[in-house]
Amino acid sequence: MTTTAKGTLDVTDWMETSIAEAEGQSKQAAAQSEAAFSGDLQGRGRCDWLLVYPGEGPARFVGTQRFEGELSGRKGSFVLLLRGTFDATGAHVTWEVAPGSGSGELVGLGGTGGYENADYTLEFSLE
Repeated sequence: MTTTAKGTLDVTDWMETSIAEAEGQSKQAAAQSEAAFSGDLQGRGRCDWLLVYPGEGPARFVGTQRFEGELSGRKGSFVLLLRGTFDATGAHVTWEVAPGSGSGELVGLGGTGGYENADYTLEFSLE
């Protein structure tokens, strides 16, 4: 059975470092962030990002995020694999639970979803 988790996330810390940049061309960067989750996910997430800022258009990124806390009242942790873009309207992210990453009461967790700016969804199931 699949369940939908909804809520908001608030990025509480962001540290970015430039990896490579060519004048008038794209810039590559790495970043680490922390986020507080509320709603059906209650807890914190720590994320490692790789970003590309093209000369024009939205920034693109991939990342992994370890969530620790509760999902619909079940305690544990899991890893999300993220991919998205960032433009003038905000962040647009899709994610999936990394297979086998669930711990505690979240062992066997699988799911997909994402977020637009601060509002997230996660369609999930537990084996």
